[in-house]
Amino acid sequence: MPTLQPSTLPRKRLAELLAEARARTVLLVSPVSEEGMHARPDEAVRPVLQELEQILRFELEWLAQEPEQGSAESLPSFQSYDEWFDAMLEIRQKSLEQLESVHGLGSSPSMEDRCRLVLDHEYRRGEAILETLQLQPDYRAPRRVALPRGRRLADPGIMARFPGGTIPIGAEAESRVWPDEAPLDRVHLEPFWIDVMPVTNGDFVTFMAAGGYMTADFWSDEGWEWVRSNAVRTPRHWFWDEGAWWTRWMDRPMLLDLTCPVSCVSRYEAEAFARFVGKRLPSESEWEAAATWDPETQDRRQYPWGSMAPSLNVANLDQLAFETAEVGAFPGNISPIGCYGMIGDLWEWTASPAGVLRGGSWATRPGAARVTAIKCSPPSSRHIFSGFRCAHDA
Repeated sequence: MPTLQPSTLPRKRLAELLAEARARTVLLVSPVSEEGMHARPDEAVRPVLQELEQILRFELEWLAQEPEQGSAESLPSFQSYDEWFDAMLEIRQKSLEQLESVHGLGSSPSMEDRCRLVLDHEYRRGEAILETLQLQPDYRAPRRVALPRGRRLADPGIMARFPGGTIPIGAEAESRVWPDEAPLDRVHLEPFWIDVMPVTNGDFVTFMAAGGYMTADFWSDEGWEWVRSNAVRTPRHWFWDEGAWWTRWMDRPMLLDLTCPVSCVSRYEAEAFARFVGKRLPSESEWEAAATWDPETQDRRQYPWGSMAPSLNVANLDQLAFETAEVGAFPGNISPIGCYGMIGDLWEWTASPAGVLRGGSWATRPGAARVTAIKCSPPSSRHIFSGFRCAHDA
């Protein structure tokens, strides 16, 4: 469960990180049938084999060859996992040769930066593969992690106050991996309140019981049209059986745990719930401020819990649980103002009209878990591992 920190790493360590990332990818896809490799269960996702192909194209372009050699468009499409695996071994050997080559010492971007890109890209594609596999109920998830039980850290609906001010938002130059991570800037924020806990399944059942999916006043015009045209009545993967609500994570149906964060909901649903309780979604800057800024010390944390790198000791990350944890299962995952779980379990919707989520999910590798990381998706998306918390003006 390695993480990649913004520091100069020896090439041996970079090779180990590349090997670990590839081993994880192979573990995730090894239970997938040949038919499942080609399946596209929803137009919002790509087949697993296409995601695997993207991993190789990116590695070939950024690591296995010199940058001036051009794009990897010449890489053929694969008809089977075996074809992909054979090509993967060949490309990885080229990557390792480049890693050891003297020609890479003065390259631009540097060899380490190129490795960072390749690693982060594979981490992202691994999460995308899991989004596809969540829609294939016959996928036998290779579960490796048992999650701790939750605990009550605060009353439902309680909020934390952010006092406002001009604070740093965004990623410092040396820690930015992707252009979509906003560069470091100072942003002025008015005081606001934000939920201490993410919205749970139990909270959302209350919304449904009050006719939330049937009441136009809770929805934006776009959201209401989406609800009506798609006949949406529950979060994705919920179903009613034997007098109770159930949900499904990969191949495992289970009784709905009311203490887990509500998941696989669209931004439209998040906005509707927020209106139902008299709140709104936080802006991107508000979300990041609540996750990182300590008003008492006037300092910014690297992660909500401090400077320690992400691990399974502090957050539900790294894929192998294959589900969310009960709220409060990681009591150390607390931001400076007292917000729980702002990294891990689920990406969280913000009010951004561009459809931006922040935070990372159970399917995010620790090396890709950053408070500045951004995931963009249309507001109707429910294939992603998404949840939310609410805010309102102070």
